[in-house]
Amino acid sequence: MAAAPGLTEAHRRALERIRQREDAAFRARVPASAALTERGRAWMPGGVPTPWMAGFYRTPTLWVAHGSGSSFTDVDGNSYLDFNVGDMSTVLGYAHPRLTEVVAAQAARGVQLFLPSESALAVCEQLRLRFGLPKWQFTLSASTANTEALRIARVATGRQGVLLFAGKYHGQLGETLWAEAGTDSDTRAPVPEGTGLGAPPPDLDIVEFNDLDAAERVLARRRCAAVLVEGVLTNCGTVLPLPGFLPGLREACARHGTLLVMDETHTQFDVYGGAVAHYALSPDMVTGGKGIAGGIPIGAYGMTDELAELVTEQLGDELGQTVGIALGGTLFANALSMACAEVVLTELMTPDEHERIGRLGARLADGIEACAGKHDLAWRAHRFGARSGYCLRTELPRNAHEAHEDLDPLFIDTRRVFFANRGIWDAIASSGPHAGFAHDTADIDAYLAVLDAFLDEMCAA
Repeated sequence: MAAAPGLTEAHRRALERIRQREDAAFRARVPASAALTERGRAWMPGGVPTPWMAGFYRTPTLWVAHGSGSSFTDVDGNSYLDFNVGDMSTVLGYAHPRLTEVVAAQAARGVQLFLPSESALAVCEQLRLRFGLPKWQFTLSASTANTEALRIARVATGRQGVLLFAGKYHGQLGETLWAEAGTDSDTRAPVPEGTGLGAPPPDLDIVEFNDLDAAERVLARRRCAAVLVEGVLTNCGTVLPLPGFLPGLREACARHGTLLVMDETHTQFDVYGGAVAHYALSPDMVTGGKGIAGGIPIGAYGMTDELAELVTEQLGDELGQTVGIALGGTLFANALSMACAEVVLTELMTPDEHERIGRLGARLADGIEACAGKHDLAWRAHRFGARSGYCLRTELPRNAHEAHEDLDPLFIDTRRVFFANRGIWDAIASSGPHAGFAHDTADIDAYLAVLDAFLDEMCAA
């Protein structure tokens, strides 16, 4: 990535100095984590259980001993106030006493029953209240929720195509891990975002977020089964929809016979009801997962009555004599996931709690802008409910291309290690600090105090 325009050469020189010092300090603080990683290399690539645990960080991998509330503690005894919130998987916080009680009680009854448990009914009702869709199904992740939603869309429409928006992230499914080809490319075929994906899916199109005209041109070809879209882009900072974009997309989908699938995996925690409720939308399907079970794996997707009738009509059997839509998994909708989701959604992630963390998010965004202004930096803060982040310019981004210009690796990595050495675990590079349900005003102020000290040093003459 190129250097962000909001940083001067003097800033970058200061960041280089800070980074060198802070990296050394970080390594000195985590010898036990480093030793575990080295031991792990004998059994795991990179010494970690899954690649992103090493690939997402330019510091040595932390090994975590335990967490409580808004903080976790590594194996060296260092505690961190968590503003990454597990990329929305730990947004409830760590070791919530009510959730711990539910896990123990359900374990005593059986964590996996392979048949429905009553908690599913309450979870469906809570999701209906948030997103308005009447029928729901469950998986183990948002990735698989998106996979199944697209399969239903293809059966419902008889089409293969999918329209995505640049800067999106819809999980680790082969159908969506593609980016638009650059303008200097000899081909318009999508570019893979990782290796091992095979050929691009048929009729896959990717256009810029907020470009309704480009989306209309794709939909007018009537090859798209579904538009899969986040109401707010959250994997390249935060990009809000322009007025009219989402309603216009809804209308275009209806006119061209394409299903609108809203991915609320992240935004459902920013505000109650996510982007669907915030922008008063009526999608055909909604997908999500992450932290709705308090960190216990779960995915979910909702649909209209008409789509639910289609799914009911196309149930397969275990002998393959009746071929149905390719849906389901052995551990999907397991009793533990459903019991935890019931308590989280009915008791812990209430409308009042969403309003509270929305106020914390506003306090965080206001504080970032105030701190930048104090240091004569013409920056803005991203903001959508509890979500915040850094925009190193005076205008907020309208699409992923503009957002990526602010994802300056030197600034992000230096800020993260500076914060970590002072007990704050900041968000991963593609995201931004997020207020969680375990945070309070003192946590927000602690984050802003460290930011003030960081910018003091970055901006020192």
